[in-house]
Amino acid sequence: MKSALALAGLLTALPATAQAGSWGGVFSAVTLASDYRYQGVSESLGKPVVQGYVHWARPDGFYLGAFATQVDFGYDGAPTYEIDSYGGKNFRLDGGRTELKLQAMYSSFPDNPTPGPTFDFLQGSVQLQHTTGPWTTRGLVSYVPQGSYGSGPVQRAEGEVDYALSKTLVLKALAGAQGGGHGHERVYWSLGGAWTWKTLTFALTYHDTDRTRENCGFQPKACDAAVVGTLTVQLPPIL
Repeated sequence: MKSALALAGLLTALPATAQAGSWGGVFSAVTLASDYRYQGVSESLGKPVVQGYVHWARPDGFYLGAFATQVDFGYDGAPTYEIDSYGGKNFRLDGGRTELKLQAMYSSFPDNPTPGPTFDFLQGSVQLQHTTGPWTTRGLVSYVPQGSYGSGPVQRAEGEVDYALSKTLVLKALAGAQGGGHGHERVYWSLGGAWTWKTLTFALTYHDTDRTRENCGFQPKACDAAVVGTLTVQLPPIL
């Protein structure tokens, strides 16, 4: 259940070749993460996961892609992986310093045998980003008409601030709130940094929420605060 802001973070450094040609370009990356956190809550029970994405970007701002990750919900027969398929349009404003992103994303769990309503859900989002000097700010709102397992509509708002200490080192802070849907309400935040060297990006981030083990759900430890490390490898452009 990758959030649109988190996914946008993975796509921040687009290879220049991905924008070449009238049809755009296709690029990808693979990430090793010590935990998979979704809005502050672990979706892998604190276990390491492998993640990756493929992204097609056109010069006119339209894009399509897919993100995949391992998951672990801690019960027999639970799904083991998630696929987020997304598409949208970027609008560059103010000489490129401001960007408006409209996106739709479908999150699915193809190997989920759990009976009853599906875990899958559709999410629409609007994100506004602005860059001034070393500062980049992002704000996002999203809406899910029907949450996982028939939990009802879910609304979310997030804000993120990045500060570039250099071309390779960026500090990051994020805060968000989610409401609606049974068991989805929470406030969450994170603080960390990312360092890039050539095609490698290493990030270290502290995650926490206002949820405790008592009100976290059927996996209480999933709401514990944690420091998560990730190593992302940008692969050569596919086309």
